Amino acid sequence: METRRFGAISFCQAGLRNYNAIIWESIDMQKVGLIKGDNRRANIRKSLELLSDEIKNDLKTRRVIIKPNFVSTSRHLAASHVDQIRGILDFLKGFYQDKVIIAEAASGDTMEGYKNFGYLSLQKEYNVDLIDLNKGPFEQLPILDKKNRTVHIRVSSLLCDRSNFVISAAKLKTHDTVVVTLSVKNMAMGCILCEDKVLVHQGMKHTNINIAELAGSVWPDLAVIDGFTGMEGQGPIFGRPVDVGVAVSSTDPLAADRVACEIMGIDFAAVGYLSYCSEMGLGVADLNRIEIIGHPLRECIRPFTLHSTVQEQYKWKE
Repeated sequence: METRRFGAISFCQAGLRNYNAIIWESIDMQKVGLIKGDNRRANIRKSLELLSDEIKNDLKTRRVIIKPNFVSTSRHLAASHVDQIRGILDFLKGFYQDKVIIAEAASGDTMEGYKNFGYLSLQKEYNVDLIDLNKGPFEQLPILDKKNRTVHIRVSSLLCDRSNFVISAAKLKTHDTVVVTLSVKNMAMGCILCEDKVLVHQGMKHTNINIAELAGSVWPDLAVIDGFTGMEGQGPIFGRPVDVGVAVSSTDPLAADRVACEIMGIDFAAVGYLSYCSEMGLGVADLNRIEIIGHPLRECIRPFTLHSTVQEQYKWKE
């Protein structure tokens, strides 16, 4: 395998760690389920049902981990809505009987986030456990600082374990550093111990490189993006709500994020870490190689207002 080095982790290393890494030449089309409707929970379930055969084939007997996004533990709009998780669990319960792990390393007190966002009730409704990834165990992974020196951060061992079937439960949100945060970034940043997250931010270019290379180590098996109510403007915490009414799902997270960018009116090529993921061969980003099933994309597009600092964010290209 050719080694293409972007930073502290090589493409070769990322490929060895992730048996789902995609060799471009061997792929024809990747499917993305897209549903538009007036019920968040139902939208999520229906988007997954469109991919049922693929998901079942990949899942088999593996343990399911659902990774929500708690960039805030108090602002509901900034976090994965509990009905998004219910929609995923509704889909799974038709064929998966084992316990599902819901796991997050929140920017703050993870258990407080579970309580504030209504996740505790899931333990009564479904066969699930709620896990705080900030309590470990961890693996040490290398990233780069602004001067191209290697530093190490602590990353959840649970999410690095490729024997697990990991679901990234993200949402449509703009971002204050990397333009947009969707399924790939939810995993790359959400896998890191809370106090180590700041180490990833090393200027526009290196931040995007670090996120892409971390993503290669914790690449999710399934992306589920909630776009029922997204966040525009000053995301990922302080933005405004925007009603879109969609759900996006795929066994190729990069393809899911590409479709999500189209829905939000965002130029995919302007998003550094997603562009790097595409160059690393981690997934399909070419719309001509993505089959959107369900609702027509053109009927789901609702351009988002981006963060006020977005022009500065674009400087990763320099």
